[in-house]
Amino acid sequence: MSAPDYPYLTATLGDAAERLPPELAQPLEAAFAAAVDVPDPITLQGCLQRIRNGDGADGQPWRGPTLAPGQGMAMARADRAAAGLTTLLEIFHAAERVRVDGGDEQQIGDGTREGLLLACRGLAEYVELQLHAA
Repeated sequence: MSAPDYPYLTATLGDAAERLPPELAQPLEAAFAAAVDVPDPITLQGCLQRIRNGDGADGQPWRGPTLAPGQGMAMARADRAAAGLTTLLEIFHAAERVRVDGGDEQQIGDGTREGLLLACRGLAEYVELQLHAA
């Protein structure tokens, strides 16, 4: 009967790995394998790449039902844009409350308010475009 194959342990210890008892070799092999399968660290470049690959607003690929891969990417993009639209509308809503009930020092100004409206409009148009693409 041949000894179990422990590639990570053998790469680390060489021929000495063959002399280890299975009750010691198996957990060591599992530990080495786990160390190799460490997920990529969160980096700016990695996040941008995942976003370009079609992540949704939660940072994960679209998990809903789709008919084609392109449809999943369009839905993930629409999901991201909808989340951005919601955030902008919440900021705009808060700014409007401050405009009505707050002091002058808390006002954001007409230009900023107009910018928020235009950003909301642009995101809403993009959501519509992505939904039609899906």
